[in-house]
Amino acid sequence: MDGPYKQDFHVRNLPTRSVTLFPTRAQIVREIKQVSLKPGSNEITVVGVTPTADEHSIKVEGTGSATITDISVELLPNRDIFQEIYPDSDSEQDEDESEEDDDDQEKANVAIEEVREKLAALKDEQKAAKEIIASAESRLKIIDSYSNSLHPRDGVDIEASVETYRKEREKVFRDHVDGTARERAVAKEIATLQREATRLDKLQAKEKKKAAKEKAKIWKAKEKLREKQRRRDDEQKKEKLRIRKEREQFWPRSCYSVRITLDAGANFTPGSSRRSSIASAADVQVASKYPKDDEASMICDLTISYVTSSAFWAPSYDLSLSSTTNTATLSFDARLTNMTSETWANSKVTLSTSQANFSGLQDDTPTLVPWRLKVVGKGGPWDGQDIAHSHEERNEKNVWNAQQNAMVAQRPRAGLFGLGQAQPMQQQMQQQMQQLNHVMASHKAPVPPQAQNVDFGMRTFFASGSNANAISNTVAHTDNIQTESAFGRAAPQSRPAPAASLFGGAARQVGPAATGGLFGGAAPRSTGFAQPSTVNPTAFGRSQTEEVSTANEEYSAPGANNPDDFDAQTMLEPIPELTFQDSSFEETGLTATYDLPHTKTLKPSPTPSKQRVARVSFTNVTFSRTVVAKYKPAAYLRARLRNTSKLTLLRGPTGLTLDGTFLGRSTLPRCSAGDGFHVPLGVDPAIRVSYPKPDVARSTTGVFTKGENSVYTRTVTLVNTRAAAGKAVGVTVLDQVPVPEDEKIRVDVLQPAGLGASGGGKVVAAGMPGREGKEELDWGKATASLKKAGEVQWEVSLNAGRSVKLVLQYEVAFPTGERVAQVY
Repeated sequence: MDGPYKQDFHVRNLPTRSVTLFPTRAQIVREIKQVSLKPGSNEITVVGVTPTADEHSIKVEGTGSATITDISVELLPNRDIFQEIYPDSDSEQDEDESEEDDDDQEKANVAIEEVREKLAALKDEQKAAKEIIASAESRLKIIDSYSNSLHPRDGVDIEASVETYRKEREKVFRDHVDGTARERAVAKEIATLQREATRLDKLQAKEKKKAAKEKAKIWKAKEKLREKQRRRDDEQKKEKLRIRKEREQFWPRSCYSVRITLDAGANFTPGSSRRSSIASAADVQVASKYPKDDEASMICDLTISYVTSSAFWAPSYDLSLSSTTNTATLSFDARLTNMTSETWANSKVTLSTSQANFSGLQDDTPTLVPWRLKVVGKGGPWDGQDIAHSHEERNEKNVWNAQQNAMVAQRPRAGLFGLGQAQPMQQQMQQQMQQLNHVMASHKAPVPPQAQNVDFGMRTFFASGSNANAISNTVAHTDNIQTESAFGRAAPQSRPAPAASLFGGAARQVGPAATGGLFGGAAPRSTGFAQPSTVNPTAFGRSQTEEVSTANEEYSAPGANNPDDFDAQTMLEPIPELTFQDSSFEETGLTATYDLPHTKTLKPSPTPSKQRVARVSFTNVTFSRTVVAKYKPAAYLRARLRNTSKLTLLRGPTGLTLDGTFLGRSTLPRCSAGDGFHVPLGVDPAIRVSYPKPDVARSTTGVFTKGENSVYTRTVTLVNTRAAAGKAVGVTVLDQVPVPEDEKIRVDVLQPAGLGASGGGKVVAAGMPGREGKEELDWGKATASLKKAGEVQWEVSLNAGRSVKLVLQYEVAFPTGERVAQVY
């Protein structure tokens, strides 16, 4: 053969065996099955590999009677034509607006035409009658003129002439009378027909007016339909343009081409043609007994695998808690992101918690350098420096931090994706993408800016984080970036995240008790793994049982409230709920993997898709309340949960729902199996806290009889506003007394009595009714203890509808003439 037998395969036509998603990257395995090889050298080229792939991670393996002799990878321009791969569906059938052109020349009214024809005929008859009358009059004049011209001298016979005159005049008269009668009759008929014509004209005008209105109405309706169709066409064009722009974002300007050279020799058995195979001499001898035809083809199967940093997954949770049953349900979802140029169709998807980041392999174990000190004089370059850290420590920490934040080296996406030339605005976008990649490459869980603190008990809304947050929102949410996309075209903008509920008072539940909704429900979309922040308060003070029952009545049988229909109600089947198929879980060492059920297709998209991983149930959830009235007069609610499942919960954003009321977004900390974690739930408005100004009084007794002795009294009042039928709640109240740093100052705790002057862990009874009345005596119980650093802690069990007053009184004594100030 003159050259190797060449075959080309495009990666889009190759089936995807598996996709393994990591928190910062993904590994893809594609198959090339039943590859026909000719004896001798064969060259197989796989084109279209995403330009975001790590060229050093591309591996080729296979089975068959051939030997892989060479693999080369190079980045080449994309030779595909965008319009051929994504043809414009411009074959839109032009709407044949064969609108029936209404004939403006309407057909004449038949009745009117008949009347008009009759009128014309009658008018002709009228003219004929008038002509007869005129003729009679003219003949009469002629006869009269002739009779006047007769004279006896002319020998005229008068008698005969008179008789002739009489006869002729009689004929003329009869003609005149007939003509007059005919003209009168015709005139009468004409008048009748004219009235009929007038009536018909009015009727026709009325019909024309009515027809014009109907025509205008029909035209208006058709115009509405045309306008509606135009709007639909505009929306379709916009949608096509959006899809085109989205496709352009992931249209590669260049792709990796993998060229594989195989040697399909005819003198070796299939077992000995593979590098990893071991064949005996007997096998070779048996094969040599059956010579093969040089033109016979052989079959082999190849797999090509590679790693890309433009695909990854991130956890997302939805936690629904119940304070009545002390239970919780956690929906564990995975947000899958594919920002490569490839579509992985019908592939097995596996999620792995491994960071797949082995930074530091090129470095040796650090060696401690001696840390030497010397005494130097004041002033000079050493001012402002301490000896808490050595120079080597600072330098090594800076290098270590830079390594941890180092991203995988990538070419600018603006130069890899899009149509036409890269635009200048994309340079700024590329910098933002690099920042995101910095965060993704970190070996630690990505941590965005902390959630903004809010004033509790006030009208505050939660908003989503910035678009620079990392994996929790996944880089797919770069649609929040409103500048031009780094992929060649402007990325579609996303709508602002919906605001959370209005907090600070009792929230009214208008629907059935929510469990968090589908994949987080109406929670505002979080854009990062925010630090746990205190969530705004919601309605804890009102029992949710009645409201949930009311909501559930919507799903009851029609005759649920009628005792006579009880039998019919019991015969009805309950409405089944939609469920999700959980993923299989396996934990090996420090890595956990989740195999998603069934095969999935992951298309390039700036928006991540969600997949249910697992659903975890918690029991014995502990709700606690903490009051630090000195700083904020509010009771902060917190839930403690223990992970009794086998899953390791990764750090990620979570939606919080308490007793069917959505609270907002928070962050779930990493929690291993068997460990516990806390979830802040904001302020409990059912616990009212008051903390008035301190009372200061001078004391005549004390350590220093001639010194300054002052007694300070602070009072914390708690009111449990829940209904009297509710259960008691536990509240931890924290306050403090000053801690002297000078032996001349002495601080003694007077109330609660028995605590002493230093924290010894002693627990004493404390508290008194916060209001007057016999029923207030049964307010509950409380104990107080003095911790180190002057912290006073009360553990209060406060009954529903009751109040308690906690008094802290302490004495500060110091010599006269001295002044006491806080040490910073």
